[in-house]
Amino acid sequence: MHDKLKGMLVGLATGDALGASVEFMAPGSFEPVTGFRSGGPHQLPAGYWTDDTSMALCSAYSLIECKGFDPHDQMERFVRWFREGYCSSTGRCFDIGNRTRSALLRYERTAEPFAGEESMDQAGNGTLMRLVPVVIHAFDRPELLHLVSEHGRLTHADPRCLDANKAFALMLKAAVTAQSPADVWQSPALTELLPELDAEVIGVCLGSFLEREPPAVRATGYVIDSLEAALWAFSQSDSFEQGMLKAVNLGEDADTVGAIYGQLAGAFYGLEAIPVEWRQGLHQYECLVSLAERLMEI
Repeated sequence: MHDKLKGMLVGLATGDALGASVEFMAPGSFEPVTGFRSGGPHQLPAGYWTDDTSMALCSAYSLIECKGFDPHDQMERFVRWFREGYCSSTGRCFDIGNRTRSALLRYERTAEPFAGEESMDQAGNGTLMRLVPVVIHAFDRPELLHLVSEHGRLTHADPRCLDANKAFALMLKAAVTAQSPADVWQSPALTELLPELDAEVIGVCLGSFLEREPPAVRATGYVIDSLEAALWAFSQSDSFEQGMLKAVNLGEDADTVGAIYGQLAGAFYGLEAIPVEWRQGLHQYECLVSLAERLMEI
């Protein structure tokens, strides 16, 4: 269990770092990713991660130091990352989603922590990418679904984002004990929740990704596309490495789809299944493992 919970957080950062070098690139327009490499739009060193992991770390430290979910503290840490580079791999905020930026600016003006706008045209993936610290913290708690929804509302208020958070949290929980990939999206808890979810989220949970292939499967920043792409890579592979390379080589929002896949595959395969060279090359690997351990203790 502990190996798999640690695998969630390290998997997130690994996918983020692997996808960073081909973020925003059209699929097929780059040499396929096989491991960490430098470059990309932010000119990062090999093994360095982007905003996905930075925001997850902000959430992890907040949960640990506040001994639970404190929305104001979460937002204060997000603002420190945005303004000062807190929890950044480079010491500065070099990448931020449009909805996240808008929410942080709104929080600075109003001090209202649930700063996501209820806009129906901007269902971004900025909540799924940072979800796992909350799931580790609340893994066996009855308030899990409430917390992952509240965590999403800090920056995103579209129902598709919040429902994707709930569905993915249950998938992560199921993955820890799943015997096969199908057990992840066919878990009893998720099946029971389905009638309450947005129709597009339901479509993904029912396996739309099983009937599609690239270019129909795309790694865009739209939360439905991102979730579908990560699940497609997971369903089409039988190892952490194989699925990860499928995910990040979709290009486009490769770092975030890699981070989403990495959370799920980390939960299913465990920390030790992540290739040794990726663990050794990942920026702040030991810190990530330690944070996951501390999250389990609160």
